[in-house]
Amino acid sequence: MIWAIVIAIVGYSLIRFFIALSKDHDDLQGQTLDQKFGVIVNMINTVAFNGLGSVTMLNKREFNLYQDGENQIIKFQYSTGHLTITWRYKYFQKEVVHERQFNYVRNLSIFDQQKIGEQMIREMANVVENHKNSVIGSI
Repeated sequence: MIWAIVIAIVGYSLIRFFIALSKDHDDLQGQTLDQKFGVIVNMINTVAFNGLGSVTMLNKREFNLYQDGENQIIKFQYSTGHLTITWRYKYFQKEVVHERQFNYVRNLSIFDQQKIGEQMIREMANVVENHKNSVIGSI
């Protein structure tokens, strides 16, 4: 009896997961991931790389934003309707990583994308400032 309940719960969870992945596929029909989140990408690119960063697709659901010779890289991952942004920043050969997951981002308005971009930029500015102070303090 207990095993039947466990199997039913696991089965239900797997079905929901695969349905969400199928919706991701539908979301990206006719556009790439960097196009879907273009406002966020452009905002972060402007702040991190003065607009000179480039997108490198890793697969259909993830890409990196970076500029050759710079000390940071930003990875965007999209899965089951959630966007995860991982921002890596190096200062004096010491790296800090800031990661944030934004849930339920299938149908974001431009305004919603701007809020996410502003939040990520604001958080990373604090992370970088604290990281620089920490590194300088340890020299």
